[in-house]
Amino acid sequence: MADRANGSDGITGALPRRSFLLGAGALAAANVAGSGVAGAQEPAATAWDELRERVRGTLVLPGDTTFGPAKALFDPQFDDRAPAGVIRAATADDVTAAIVYARDRGLPIAARAGGHSYVGASATDGALVVDVRNLREVTVDGDLVTVGTGATSFDVLSALDGSGHALPVGTCPDVGLAGLALGGGLGVDSRRYGLTCDRLVSAELVLPTGATARTSADELPGLFWALRGAGGVTGIVTSLTMRTCPATAKDVVRLTFPGEAAARVLTGWAQWMPAADRAVWANVEISATADGLGCAVLVVSDAGAGARAATEIAATAATAPLSVDTRSFAPLDAAVRLGGGASLPRSSKVAGSDVLAQLSPAVAATIVDTVTARSRGGASGYVLIDPLDGAVRDIPADATAFPWRAHAAALQWIVESPDDPGDARRWIADAHRALGPASAGAYVNYVEPGERPDRYYAGNLARVRAVHRSADPDNRLRGGIAF
Repeated sequence: MADRANGSDGITGALPRRSFLLGAGALAAANVAGSGVAGAQEPAATAWDELRERVRGTLVLPGDTTFGPAKALFDPQFDDRAPAGVIRAATADDVTAAIVYARDRGLPIAARAGGHSYVGASATDGALVVDVRNLREVTVDGDLVTVGTGATSFDVLSALDGSGHALPVGTCPDVGLAGLALGGGLGVDSRRYGLTCDRLVSAELVLPTGATARTSADELPGLFWALRGAGGVTGIVTSLTMRTCPATAKDVVRLTFPGEAAARVLTGWAQWMPAADRAVWANVEISATADGLGCAVLVVSDAGAGARAATEIAATAATAPLSVDTRSFAPLDAAVRLGGGASLPRSSKVAGSDVLAQLSPAVAATIVDTVTARSRGGASGYVLIDPLDGAVRDIPADATAFPWRAHAAALQWIVESPDDPGDARRWIADAHRALGPASAGAYVNYVEPGERPDRYYAGNLARVRAVHRSADPDNRLRGGIAF
């Protein structure tokens, strides 16, 4: 096992040196000098035996009967990917052994937990996939929870259930908690308690060099900065310690509106949301089907407050809803309701995102027109508009790698189970073009193929690049964004 990189040194400037990140001793122990991936070749069968002997977990290779399931991600679109092998890690030491093995042979590496990446980053061709799903222990200690990197959001909420504590997570139950947190983590509690990454206290990870690190605000602070919003660009996390928030019973309210009122509803929501109580969260969905346009607002609040919030939204939109469905849930039951279950079956989708500094009536009209065009073409698709206000804005944009702290909304364009993925991608590209300068960028957890890094990091890009260069000097980690 490589030496642990620890101590008070960290990346604190815009252009740090690698030794500031790891420390001279860790650099020497990690043996970072060596080949990159340019000339990497898959090891011979006998060479793989060396890795098998080093780990407690299971190594699965092409030709093994279990290789197909081992490399499968959440989205079947990526079933044809051909990684060099998959190591199902049983311990954090297995992660280190796999990364050192890949380093010594110039192999790229990819981490696999929830496997929900929209670009299939966890099954990159030719990479050694490090599957951490067995590292899913969750330990609660007062208001802190330590999470193995393989745990899903639902695993964590289940472990916290009954303790009076929760975490602000996304709505998809089987997304890996680590992947969610590393990219930011938007969810129904974001306005009240901030992003998932804002609750991070410390983390343990293995760098692509093979060195291990523990990081916090006081230990390797530059690395800690990047773990809060840059995505998986620095290494493979093995555990996260998070500060919890109070768990509360929830009202979940769904309002539907006439499609022709969608622009009014979206404009009204944009005016109402920033001034609403932080305990209230709402998003807007505008959907296209062959039958026309749909419009819905989802409201989540403390139990007993949902009806009032729904009334306020309808009044601000100056539109009577077609239907209002209000239900109350205990904390964990609310997560199940919002996620559509405790786990989801595999499914395909094409998706992308935009981040808006402002959501003016003109921008609202552009969004609606883009979805309307999809409907008129006889195709399905939808856009979700989530708020970026409240507690998200309490932290400066450069205090973490997540840059969208002074913005109005994050848009997610989605086509479910597309018959023609290329057509779906073209529609999303058309949406980006239609928004033009109104789009400030995109959300790294909704990464799209071929997009430039500056779309995801904005003014934080130079520092993200510097941390990535220090942590992964040979550029072996495959996280969906090309540096």
